[in-house]
Amino acid sequence: MNPALLLLPACLASAPAPVNDIALPPGFTARLYSGPALANDIYCMTIDDAGSVLVAGRGYVRVLVDDDGDGQADRAIDLIDGLKDGPMGLLAEGEFLYVVADGGLKRYGGYNGRDKLTKPPETILRMKTGGEHDAHTVRRGPDGWLYLLCGNGAGINAAKITSDRSPVKEPIAGSLVRISPDGKQVEVVADGFRNAYGFDFNPTGEAFTYDSDNERCVGLPWYEGCRLYHIVPGGNYGWRSPQLAQTWRKPPYFADVVAPIADLGRGSPTGVACYRHTQFPARYRSGCFLADWTFGRIYFAPLTPHGSSFAGQPELFAEAKGESGFAPTALAVHPHTGELFVSIGGRGTRGSVYRIRADEGDANPKPISMLKQTLDWNDDIVKKCDVRTLKGDPRECRHTLEMLLRFREKVPYKEPTFAFVKECLKSRDPLIRAAAARFMCAAAIPLEEITEPRALLAIALREARADSEWALAMSFRVLDDPRALEQDQLDALRVIQLACGDLTAPNAMGTVYEGYTFRNPVAMATTKRINKRLLPLMSSRNANIRREAGRTLAALGAQESNAPLEIATLRLSKRLTPSSNPIDDIHILTVLSRIAPDVSIGESVDAILWLDRKYAHYQFNRDRHWSMRVSEIAIGLSNKSLRFPVDVLQHSQFGQPGHFLYVSALHLDRAEAARKFVAASQNDPDYGWTPGLVALLSVLPDEELQPLLSRLWARGGLEDVLVPLFARDPKTANRDKFIVGLRSLDPNANRIAALALGKLPPSKDSSELVAAIKALRRLPDDKASVGTREAIAGLLRTRSGVVLGTDANAWSAWFKKAHPDWASQLDAADGFDSAMWSKRLVGIPFEAGDAGRGRKVFAKATCAACHDGGGAVGPSLQGISKRFSRDDLLTSILQPSRDVSPRYRPIRITTVDGQAFIGMVVYEATDGVILQTGPDAVVRIAGNAIETKRTLDSSLMPAGLLDKLTDEEIADLLAYLRMGDTSRPVQKKN
Repeated sequence: MNPALLLLPACLASAPAPVNDIALPPGFTARLYSGPALANDIYCMTIDDAGSVLVAGRGYVRVLVDDDGDGQADRAIDLIDGLKDGPMGLLAEGEFLYVVADGGLKRYGGYNGRDKLTKPPETILRMKTGGEHDAHTVRRGPDGWLYLLCGNGAGINAAKITSDRSPVKEPIAGSLVRISPDGKQVEVVADGFRNAYGFDFNPTGEAFTYDSDNERCVGLPWYEGCRLYHIVPGGNYGWRSPQLAQTWRKPPYFADVVAPIADLGRGSPTGVACYRHTQFPARYRSGCFLADWTFGRIYFAPLTPHGSSFAGQPELFAEAKGESGFAPTALAVHPHTGELFVSIGGRGTRGSVYRIRADEGDANPKPISMLKQTLDWNDDIVKKCDVRTLKGDPRECRHTLEMLLRFREKVPYKEPTFAFVKECLKSRDPLIRAAAARFMCAAAIPLEEITEPRALLAIALREARADSEWALAMSFRVLDDPRALEQDQLDALRVIQLACGDLTAPNAMGTVYEGYTFRNPVAMATTKRINKRLLPLMSSRNANIRREAGRTLAALGAQESNAPLEIATLRLSKRLTPSSNPIDDIHILTVLSRIAPDVSIGESVDAILWLDRKYAHYQFNRDRHWSMRVSEIAIGLSNKSLRFPVDVLQHSQFGQPGHFLYVSALHLDRAEAARKFVAASQNDPDYGWTPGLVALLSVLPDEELQPLLSRLWARGGLEDVLVPLFARDPKTANRDKFIVGLRSLDPNANRIAALALGKLPPSKDSSELVAAIKALRRLPDDKASVGTREAIAGLLRTRSGVVLGTDANAWSAWFKKAHPDWASQLDAADGFDSAMWSKRLVGIPFEAGDAGRGRKVFAKATCAACHDGGGAVGPSLQGISKRFSRDDLLTSILQPSRDVSPRYRPIRITTVDGQAFIGMVVYEATDGVILQTGPDAVVRIAGNAIETKRTLDSSLMPAGLLDKLTDEEIADLLAYLRMGDTSRPVQKKN
């Protein structure tokens, strides 16, 4: 490895063709089309009709030009000057170039693939752009309309819609928008996406996308992985943020969402390309390629018709190998050669474009034309209203229903149209049933002739809010029928939830109860009528029915004690066993915390303390929201019984690291809790100490602390909370620890370190002066920093005999004159000795690294506390070595503040009473902010208490995490990170 790569931006030489850093199925070869020298950190890509490849990244849109026709770009032409955003959508079409950037969908005229575009663009549609959850891919649809895929942060709402034929009227979260060829009509095709980045149309004109998971909810009952979706007009896909919730999403079995074709687990979906060409073998034609940025993968989903939709099990098609880093951001099929082009980049990673070809593909490849469609009315639509259509071609049936709804004023309310719609309402196909119900409700057709329960439920799903009593009656009719099918029972439960105003009370947003409360209070009489139907369902064989019955009971809330409710509580608590699934346990505990009139203390205490070990046993991942949600459950249970906190602390199992979250949540006796944690750690060398746990030790006397402190310091990553403990009795032997405290981002650690150093005799070198001046220079000039600035200035005054106040510039000028041999240290990066590391890295035996040993190093360096854990404040490390080269990965560890992704830049909040907090925003609203200040520390700050708020350029990750590791341990750690992919496995096709 070249050590200079730690000091310079990654810039790799062009790789020879074929490349060996991508694993492909037999019979395929990848070649490099362009490297980072032509376009680095690529966000998106498209290919125009002439075959020219266009790429975009922060501040640029370029055409990659292959002058000599050897299949590799020789130069790049910049097309647009002055871009502020990094475009996330491109479409080159004739003389126009569409760019998603700078606040909207822009159309530039004069495009020819060669010359810079000089005329100002026309804004086709305004929306938020540039952010990771804003507007993304733009494509031309089979009907001639422009289609634009938007994440849940793009701000697409009813005000953007200009057509009364829009399939979605009140869009929620991310959406697929379409714009008529003349630009006058704007519609929302489908909504409820979280952050689908790419989409494409298959040869029949059907749209598909790959939506992101709710990654911060990993390990919670409502977590869902990245999903391949078939986009249908009027479909909702379950995500509700920012309008109706923050993190809870509707599960895929809800009758009012479109279920995914496949769930691919953890990842970061980016590009999507439906293969409409003949160069690849026949099995790939009409299927979808899906790019995953996180794990450096490309999946292939061979789609086959299934009812009115499609089925397909994704398989691994391409994967990073080697050390170069492979983070795919976009996919495109070349219109002439049929090769699959792949761009890589994102968040500062290496940018390149690859082209993948079938070795023995079609000798004369040609594109497969997409079936033309129309959104205009024609009389043939009514002719398709025949039961034979339903039985013969379900997709044609669904399309017909969609057009009937679009032009409902033209549809005659008579046979055979009505007979066709009635038959569709009874269909087992959920998309056909939903489309028929949408038409019936929009056309206000009388329901007297509809008698089949499934048909009535389909309509009740649409009418539940408008006529809640009728909808409840329909659901009761199904639930009272002992012959009712399980799917109908599940749909009836969803109707009840909608009739009660749907889930998530406004005051529950951002809490565990988003999916366990109703938006509006429910009358007691109605509650009793519903409970009568719910209690028998608690014993259903169907896990989803049990879950939704429990959820609905929880949303109705606790009532006065009664025998049936106590029976339900007992049935739930008995499901909490040593072998029960801990994710199911969280659901049950949440329900119990809402409904139990006298919570079953024994089972609940056991279950909540078992969670930590169960997750470790099953190797279930957890992420940032896990600890907060479990804390809220514990508080809810303690509100039900005063015995609950006492029993938690006295439990024989209390003392595992994961139990720390209950100390504050349940107001446990801190000294007793601290002693239990220390006792539990005695015989466990790998005990998972966290900053919060170490800070808790401050309640213990020194004689209990001292034997432990030095061992904890040697672990690394706990310096900020250990410095105050060492400072209780400053010793010369700990001078280096206080200098580390001056380098911290934590102003409190700076202040305590400065005061401790002031009590020690002067050092023989100037290292503490350098650290003090740099700390002073780093601190903002606000009242929250006054005490820290004065403490540091006091240390400098004591050591120098000079009085310069708290002026960092004055102290810097003085130091450079008084200590010229040390002056260069003032401009060196904190905690990083570039010369030392350049020499050391040459000798590290990376090839001998062992992932098994690396797992222990990962714990020793406290990496898990901030990444991939229940209190994560940094990015997930799953798949990191696939998207980052080894050089880039080492650079990010050694110099964590060198290039911080905007997503992980901490926020510094100062309050009106002079306090300062630094951390990651978990939830933000006008009435306050929830800030995660550490892996196990969360602060809630009221909106009216905030004085200033600013984003920092530095990372929360401390420098020097590798300093205490041996060369062998560093090699082991890198080996572990390289195989640290614990996402759901997907079959690899050979």
